[in-house]
Amino acid sequence: MLAALVRLAPMVVPLVATAVWAAPEPVPARVLKARQVVLREGPGASAELHVHPGYLTTLAFEVDLPPGAVEVERPERVRLVGVVGPVVVLEAVEALAEGEQVRLTVTFSRGSAPVRAVLALVPHPSEVDAQVRVVLSERLAKAAEAEAREQSELMTRLLSAERVLGMKLEEEQIPATVLSEGVRGAVPWMYEWGGQRVVAVPVHNPVGAAPWEPRVVWLTSGSPGSKPKALSARMRGSRLMPGESGWVLIPWPDQKTGSFRLEVRERESGRGVRLTWERD
Repeated sequence: MLAALVRLAPMVVPLVATAVWAAPEPVPARVLKARQVVLREGPGASAELHVHPGYLTTLAFEVDLPPGAVEVERPERVRLVGVVGPVVVLEAVEALAEGEQVRLTVTFSRGSAPVRAVLALVPHPSEVDAQVRVVLSERLAKAAEAEAREQSELMTRLLSAERVLGMKLEEEQIPATVLSEGVRGAVPWMYEWGGQRVVAVPVHNPVGAAPWEPRVVWLTSGSPGSKPKALSARMRGSRLMPGESGWVLIPWPDQKTGSFRLEVRERESGRGVRLTWERD
C-alpha cells in the first residue's frame, strides 16, 4: 500500500499545485476616496463620481438643499438614501456596467426659472468616492442663496411659533389617511404665505420608545412617470424623547394638487408615519 502511494505522489503533487494556483483570489476591498468637486450650471456633467453596491457615497454641499432639489435619473440603479440639509447620501443598487452612467440633477430656483446642474455617477474597478465635498460655482451659489432667503422666512416663523402682525398666513387641514409605524401621527396641515408652503405633521413618540427624529422624508405623487423625491424636515427640537409630542415641518414643492404619499422616518424602513391624500 505504501509503495502504491509513493508511486502516485509525483502525479498528485502537480494536481494539488494546479488546483491551488487556479483557485480564485479573494476580491480586494474597494479603496474609499475623499475628494472635492465643483458643481456648475448646465446640462453637462460637472464631474464623475464613483459608486458601487454596498458602499455609501456622501455628498456635502455648501448650502442646505431645498425640498425636491435632488433627483437621480434611474433610482433602480442608484438609490437616493436621503437628503438632510446640505448632505446627500447615495448607494448603488447594482454594479454599473463599464461606460454606464446615472445622472444626478440638482435644481435651484432663480425667481421662476429653474437652475440645474448635473453630476455623473459611474463605476470604477477599485475605487468608491465615499466622501465628496461639493463646491458651488459662483452662479449656482447666488441662486442657492436667493432661494434660501425666499424659502426660509415661513419655516423660521413656524419653527419659532412667531406670528407677525399683519401677516396673512393661509392654513388648511389636509384630509390625509395616516398610517403610524412605531410613531403616532395625525392629520397634517398645510401653511402658505408669500408663495411658500410648509406641511406640518403632528407626531407622538410613545412612552418607552427610543428617541426619534425625522431623517428620511420621501414624497411620491400620482403623476405619470413621477419618481419619489427626497425632502427635508425640521422640528422645533432636535428630536422627540419618549412620551413627547411635536410637529414635523416639511418645506413643500410647487405641486399642490394631485395624489400624494408622504413618508417620514428616522431612517430607511425605520419608525415613522406614512400619509396619503388627494387634492383637486
